Amino acid sequence: MKRLALLGALAAFGLMLAASSASASEVTPVERTCTTSSKNVITESVKGKVYGTNVDPLQASYAKCPTVKKVMNKMLSLRIEEPKVFEGFRCTPTVTQTEPDIVNYRCVFKGADTATFIRLTFTAKYDMD
Repeated sequence: MKRLALLGALAAFGLMLAASSASASEVTPVERTCTTSSKNVITESVKGKVYGTNVDPLQASYAKCPTVKKVMNKMLSLRIEEPKVFEGFRCTPTVTQTEPDIVNYRCVFKGADTATFIRLTFTAKYDMD
């Protein structure tokens, strides 16, 4: 009887170990560069660097370029210099130079029910109009 209990416990442990290693492979860090353009900037394009950890498969679209470009385009079109939330990202601009304005943006998405963390950083060199 003790052998069966021990065998059952070992089998349960093996299943638990297999499940944890499968879920660990799903949460690999995400790193990518997304590019967009805007009529408000001097440069031809703006490159955003995306870094994500513990990205839940249900929230993976937030770490992909279509959503990232949407966030970048909104910040570039608004030309804001104060924190703003858009598409779940909290964007905080930092003005590093004036005339022409150069603004560094750091946007963060944090999962509500998960440990998802996605960071987007980009720099805008605004035109003078």
